[in-house]
Amino acid sequence: MTSSKRELMDGKTIRYTYSGGLAFEVRFCGGLASYKALVDSGSVSNENSDIPYQSREIRPGLIHTIWHEDSIGDVVSLVIDLDARKIYSAALLGYAADDRMLHFEDGVIESVETDRRVPPSGQTGS
Repeated sequence: MTSSKRELMDGKTIRYTYSGGLAFEVRFCGGLASYKALVDSGSVSNENSDIPYQSREIRPGLIHTIWHEDSIGDVVSLVIDLDARKIYSAALLGYAADDRMLHFEDGVIESVETDRRVPPSGQTGS
């Protein structure tokens, strides 16, 4: 059985590199995701923040996360395998544009940091 909770990734920052060479850092906090490219990403968005996301635990250590960046027309779906330190992406980037791009790639997670001070989404710290 899977669980679906926004806060599954809250407090985590992951750094990863796709097999094609693009590298990103993604931070999850308070039900929002933010990311930045760690290398020149060309036509792909380099940085964005305050993106509502949702997550589902497929099994312990295997998380499916999705977000929609309405402002730039991106839908990003990540399967994050924390145990194997692998990431799998399926994304439609710039879907409203004529030069939209389908991104379907795997990668290696270099680091996972957990900030235990970050309360789950919808809760406040004490």
